[in-house]
Amino acid sequence: MTEVKLSDELNVDQQSEDVTTINGLVTDAEIIIQNSVDRNISLEQYRKSAIFNRAAKTLATQLYYDRELSDGMSKGLQMMINHLKGMKLDAKTS
Repeated sequence: MTEVKLSDELNVDQQSEDVTTINGLVTDAEIIIQNSVDRNISLEQYRKSAIFNRAAKTLATQLYYDRELSDGMSKGLQMMINHLKGMKLDAKTS
């Protein structure tokens, strides 16, 4: 599960209220990235990609520390989104 791994990476206590926040941010991040790349491909298909999972963690982390993304998305995240746009994910399995 991406949420558990991310809360571990952020050193957040699994019993804290922050875990609920992180879970919501991961969900939001996945939807934002899906819509940025190709919303016709299911999240299940995207989740098979290590780059998508890293991009979702990266965006969720950025949102955790700066909910407004006052400096926008990081260049690394933008690079991952562009890479996902170039991948051939099968929309037919959605």
